[in-house]
Amino acid sequence: MTTQTTSNQDLLLALFKSKEGIESLGVTTYEGVMTFKELAEHFTVEANSDQLSEDQKKQRDVDAPRVNGLKKYWGTSPGTVFPNITLFTNKISVKETHTIAGKTMNTAVLEPNCETFICDGQGRTTFIQWLLNQEGTDEFHNHTISYKLIVTNTASLDTEKATKIIKQTFADYHVNQKSPSASISKYFNSNSVLTRVVNECLELSVNDKKIKPYIALQGKIKAGQLWTYQQFTTMLQKFLNITQASAEKEINTEDKYQGTVKLCKAFLSRVFDIMPLHELDDKSNHSNLIFSRAIFANALGYVGRSLFDEMLDNEKLSWDSIKQLNLPISDKEDPHWQKCNVTMKDGDSVKIIKGTDKRLAYLICRELRIYPCEELAA
Repeated sequence: MTTQTTSNQDLLLALFKSKEGIESLGVTTYEGVMTFKELAEHFTVEANSDQLSEDQKKQRDVDAPRVNGLKKYWGTSPGTVFPNITLFTNKISVKETHTIAGKTMNTAVLEPNCETFICDGQGRTTFIQWLLNQEGTDEFHNHTISYKLIVTNTASLDTEKATKIIKQTFADYHVNQKSPSASISKYFNSNSVLTRVVNECLELSVNDKKIKPYIALQGKIKAGQLWTYQQFTTMLQKFLNITQASAEKEINTEDKYQGTVKLCKAFLSRVFDIMPLHELDDKSNHSNLIFSRAIFANALGYVGRSLFDEMLDNEKLSWDSIKQLNLPISDKEDPHWQKCNVTMKDGDSVKIIKGTDKRLAYLICRELRIYPCEELAA
């Protein structure tokens, strides 16, 4: 169910006329910028499904976790930036048309009797409305957010045509378009202390070769690469015994940050020293390797944690203990892995059993004569 603009005042718009494929459905598209105050005063989000019957909903509910995530982002980021939002209206009144730099710009009015709908950006709008209701936030009234405006040219936004277009637009954004991989999302998030630790570790050189080229930053492994960025990150999380959230609390000073990086690099120096990385170049044999799998990365994280715990109690131990590893990590078809329930025979092929990272870690700890950490005992 749509609403009329929430203000009884006209909203003056400066719109650049755009040209998109959706216009073949009889709509008109524009691009513009408005202030936080204009968005908060003239638009409202669709009611959630506890107030509006589900068959009337044109998109998903606004849930607290999404809005709280935006609040946290606003409160912790040194430089916030929001993607544009998509607004629908059934009509606007174009007043003037100008040509600027070869583009058509219109001044238009969104009148109080126009129907509006936020197709993408309900969470951002809810957050902005909350923000401007807080005391001492007048300075944010003139912050801006860009938007795409789609005019359906229908009597109402509740017509069958308008409803179908709005729902399909939401689906196009959130169903048909693939989100970035977990690897690339984390790699670019420099506001995360864990990301900064991981990215600094990637600059480590072992045997005069930087380890960064061995990690698939985009999340898709190519010949010569070992793990994805996400797998590499998860290994270090298991090694440090932290989550994304706890990292922010535990690595909260420069000394702790530098100490964490130093610890990770000492561990990684031995890890990358023992692996036959030259075997990664043979793409045809890549699927037969154990050490290039996520379960092996996870297992190494647990092994590193186990060794570190022992080193705290025994100063004679060092990261060199990892060099004693002598398991067939290049051959998943080796009978040793089936005997230890890491792999299984499936017809004519041998498959790695899912969720065997802890079992593999335990086997490596036994090989290295390391007492398994508490996580492996769970």
